[in-house]
Amino acid sequence: MNGDSLMKFVTPQSYGHPRLVARVRIGVGLWLLILTAILYGSGNGGWWGLLLVPAAGLHFYLAYRVRRAEER
Repeated sequence: MNGDSLMKFVTPQSYGHPRLVARVRIGVGLWLLILTAILYGSGNGGWWGLLLVPAAGLHFYLAYRVRRAEER
């Protein structure tokens, strides 16, 4: 992938502070995974895993893309 296609994943608000945006996305991803573990641990997991785990994965992926776009 070239730099132009990497920048499509970076929102205009994150151009100024890509490291902060990546850290926030990682924090949100971790929180979603912890929330999923709490819900399943209490027996109330249900279908939440199908929603929360992919959402966490998306946040981790976007944090990775923001950092990659910053390096270029």
